[in-house]
Amino acid sequence: MLTKKSILIISIFSSFLFSSDTIALNMNADNVEIEGSRDITGYISSDGTTHYNLEASYLNNTYHYLFGTGISVNGEVSQINGLKFALGAKFIMSDNKQDTFFAIPLMAKAIYKLPIDDIPTSHVSARFLYAPSSLSFSDAISYSEFRIQAAVNVIDNVSLFSGYRTIDTEYEDYGKSIDKSMYGGVEMKF
Repeated sequence: MLTKKSILIISIFSSFLFSSDTIALNMNADNVEIEGSRDITGYISSDGTTHYNLEASYLNNTYHYLFGTGISVNGEVSQINGLKFALGAKFIMSDNKQDTFFAIPLMAKAIYKLPIDDIPTSHVSARFLYAPSSLSFSDAISYSEFRIQAAVNVIDNVSLFSGYRTIDTEYEDYGKSIDKSMYGGVEMKF
């Protein structure tokens, strides 16, 4: 079980690790999550419109922790102004104090910049991850995650956001919902 000191250490390490791009902290009454992403397009040959991101996240609550790291390929949808789409995969590890869970879900996400000039820059986004049994290991049968989120830039490079997420894990003998709740947080870009 990870203690509050462990969460602090992971948070500090994550902020240094991802200091060149994005770090986000979100929470609600039961969970705290830290997420980070780093644009690695400069290390990979690209046509200029496609971006590659490394992502990591850590979610902790009283009964579970969920760690994930992955890669995504991002690009703008040319037919719809302001829409970005990403595909990728993520390695997920979870522990509920009884069983260990490993999965490699496939990921799809969309971010739409609202075309409203009278308010600060605002986005809505959705993300879906799914791992069937063929991509689930150890005590795992399947993994699914869905998030929908709205964000508004309050100052340059700082956004406030709120959303809803549902994260479900299915083990060999039972299914377990890690989280089904609203959350809010802050995102900083460097």
